[in-house]
Order: sequence, then structure tokens, then C-alpha cells
Amino acid sequence: MKLHFLHKSTVSQIQHSTTEGNEFLKLWHYHPELELVYIVQGQGTLYVGDFIGHFERDNIFLLGSNLPHMFDSDANDDIVSKSIVIHFNPAYLEKLGTNHQFDFLNYITGLCRRGIMIDKLKSKYFLPLFEELAEMHDIERNLQALRILFRLSQNKSFSKLGSTNWTENFIVHDNRLDKVLEYIMMHFKEVIDLDTVADMVGMNKSSFCRYFKQKTNKTFVDYINNVRINYACRLLKDKGKKNSISLACFESGFNSLSYFNRTFKKHVGCAPSEYIWQH
Repeated sequence: MKLHFLHKSTVSQIQHSTTEGNEFLKLWHYHPELELVYIVQGQGTLYVGDFIGHFERDNIFLLGSNLPHMFDSDANDDIVSKSIVIHFNPAYLEKLGTNHQFDFLNYITGLCRRGIMIDKLKSKYFLPLFEELAEMHDIERNLQALRILFRLSQNKSFSKLGSTNWTENFIVHDNRLDKVLEYIMMHFKEVIDLDTVADMVGMNKSSFCRYFKQKTNKTFVDYINNVRINYACRLLKDKGKKNSISLACFESGFNSLSYFNRTFKKHVGCAPSEYIWQH
């Protein structure tokens, strides 16, 4: 899962597109533009920074500038994945935000640094606004996109995705850190050996651990466990699976159920069984 840099809005300050196919672009990437996504159809796993969760129909996501992400659609030939996507040039939003009439843009830009997901009960009310975009001319479409951001800024029913520590310490173009994070995201379901990762970036274990803690504000083990627990939460929300706690434990990379339970409670604040009941 190589981390790619993409530059989206090359044509206009606000760019609208519709994607449709068996799966979305399966690419772990980031770009300076803010990305607003409405999932019209399809489902799968969403990766945002150190967050791993589920996406499905009628989800709305707003992803901040230079925030690594990927929509990994579930493989199903019978289901077509479709999304409506808007990219915003952050410099353009910042310039507009200097006018007090558009100061909501400053709020929304700060809010989405970690990525946000709008509560699904609220998101369906936004669908007509997204669908109207395809019938509009450029200027009208841009105004409509800003109208959607304004409506989102008024909505208080959302959840944040990537952790604060991760997004504050992620450094664009730090090749060593990029390489390590890519490796973790690709192999978190497996045993990850500290010696292997340290050697991969040309460091000894002690130097690497200090470097990693400085960059992410987490120990190497805590970071991996956080990724695994995020993925376990995604599995535990899938109520169609049997023996979901043990399945979540081993499919997310843990090899001990007791250690998984302790780590889960440390990161989430409750036991896996309580989490299932709450969701």
C-alpha cells in the first residue's frame, strides 16, 4: 500500500466528479485539496490516517488537506460502487474565509483536519444537494458546493476519524516515516518485527523507537495497537459475523484474546462486549 501524492484540482478551485464502477480508486494517497465524498452506493473499508473503519451507502466524509486516505471497496461483482466527490483548493477557501460572510469556511477547514464522518441519519438530507451538482454550470456548481459546506458547518452530528496525535505529527514528504506507515497499514494483520522495520529505514532499534515517538507522539507498539483496535472496531460493528470478538481479535493482528481485551479497553474505554452492545 504505497503512499501516493496526488494533486486533484488542476482545472478549477472547486472540482466536482462522480465515480462509478466495481470499486473505488484503491490507492493509499493524499493531496492538498480538501475532499468531500458522498457514498451513493457500495461499501467497504475506509482508511484515514491511523483510522480504519467502514463506509457504506449514504455516508458523507470530509477529509482535510494532505490527510492520507483510501476507500477499499468490498469485492462484489453484483454491487456497483458510486460516489459523488468534490475537491476544494485550500488556498481558495482560506482567501474566501477572510470575508466574515464566509468565516464558516475557517471552521470547516479546521474541523476536517482529522477527517470527519457525518451521522448517517443526517447525511441523507444532503443527497439532493449533491445530486443537483451534475445539472449545474461551473459558477452555480461552485456556489452549491459552498452551500453544502455551509450546511455541514451547521451540523453537529459527526464523528472524527484519524487521531489528533497522528494528524499533528504526520509530515508530508518525510520518506522514512511514509515508508514505515505504509508498511504498518499493509501488514498490521500480521506479526510486525521491530528489527525488520528499523532496518528498513536504516536505523538501529533504539534510534528508530526514539524517531518514531518523536514523529507520531506514540510508541511503535502503541501505534500498531491503535491501528489494530480501529480495525477491530470496524469488525465488531459487523453484526452479521458469529463469534465476533474472537474473530476481531485474530483478524486484526492480535494473537492473544486476553491481551486483545486489555488493549481494547485501554484504547476504547470499554470491553469489546460492551462496545458491541453500544453499537
